[in-house]
Amino acid sequence: MARASRGYSSLLQNRRFTSATISVALGNGGYSAYAIGTLWLSFQLSGSIAVVGLVLLVESALESITFVAGPSVDRARDLRSVLIVGYGVQALLAVVIGIALILGMLTIPVLLLLIGAITLALDFTWTAANALIPRLVEEGDLFRANGIAGALGGGNAIAGYAAGAGLLLFVGPAGAMFLYAVLQGAAILAIIPVPIPSRRKVTTQPLADFWEGWQELGRGPGRPLLQLAIFSGFQGFFVTAPPLLLTLLSELKFANPSMSYGILFTSFAVGSVIGGLLLGRWNPRRRLTFVMCGGTTAMAVLLVAATYAVPLLLPSIALWFLVGLASVAFWSAFLAYLQARVPADRFGRVLTNVYFFRGVPTAIGAATLGLFAALWGPTTVALFVATAWIIIAVAGPAFLPALRSLKF
Repeated sequence: MARASRGYSSLLQNRRFTSATISVALGNGGYSAYAIGTLWLSFQLSGSIAVVGLVLLVESALESITFVAGPSVDRARDLRSVLIVGYGVQALLAVVIGIALILGMLTIPVLLLLIGAITLALDFTWTAANALIPRLVEEGDLFRANGIAGALGGGNAIAGYAAGAGLLLFVGPAGAMFLYAVLQGAAILAIIPVPIPSRRKVTTQPLADFWEGWQELGRGPGRPLLQLAIFSGFQGFFVTAPPLLLTLLSELKFANPSMSYGILFTSFAVGSVIGGLLLGRWNPRRRLTFVMCGGTTAMAVLLVAATYAVPLLLPSIALWFLVGLASVAFWSAFLAYLQARVPADRFGRVLTNVYFFRGVPTAIGAATLGLFAALWGPTTVALFVATAWIIIAVAGPAFLPALRSLKF
């Protein structure tokens, strides 16, 4: 495949890429409505921010085992089938949550069970969605392709957050669940005409595929994938802090918690979309470590500022936008490097295996930060997280030398 880097217009003329990206974007929009509804629903059902941390723990823990999805995605004859089944399962389970809530049958244990099932289905669609981009675009266009995918997905996510916030305010969380199901159905309709066949001829057994994906982490001088995975784990331990603190601040500090929560969450999402587009335009293929460490440091400072800005709504909106803007830097650079350096026939397995190093700490961090927030309050937790992120951003390249030369 050619490695030339072109512009946004040439990518948008790639019909398979745009159609597949629209499908993924519709799925993301539905998930956004679900995400904003689920966190608020769990808080309202329990009255405890620690339970919100428990919800994030369940999601992060099951996201950390995406390595179970990697071999299936790499072995699939067509990524389209993985997306269709995954979206369908998520839609069905979302309807179950909505109906159970309306009938008064939804309890925290039932909610956690359904959230866990949705997250398992999401493991497959998330892996397939990330695997399709390097199959459809050239290496030099990966940052731009991810920027476009982020913009389309983020635009739908913004709409999903806004619609979910409106439904929370006027209808209740059940409406957000039904919107989730509808948009997953739309994602299925959008992907049906788009074949994404694999070029790989499968000749190995599933277990051999599984181990081959893990062996990839030890290859290369200095084992850069392994060092990147370790660095990602330390940074990811604290990555649930923004949504957790945003939820708690909305309830404790604002006169209208539901409205404030929806507005601030939407502002955070808009920031992440703009951040992805700016990175795509910059295309920092030779400065990946700077992007990851700089974004983490900026997010640390902005998180503290956003926490201190409450209960002033307009400054809070601006600061949560900036937190979102900075938050996308680490993951965009991380993902683009993997897409560029990992062969397409092993990408699903390597992505999910590397993510295991991030997902487990994220799950533990979600529960820990939820407990800390309940005991210490949002301001102390924000200062704790910010300090840790700054230390990690400085210490990562110092103790993991392979990070200093990440580029493609």
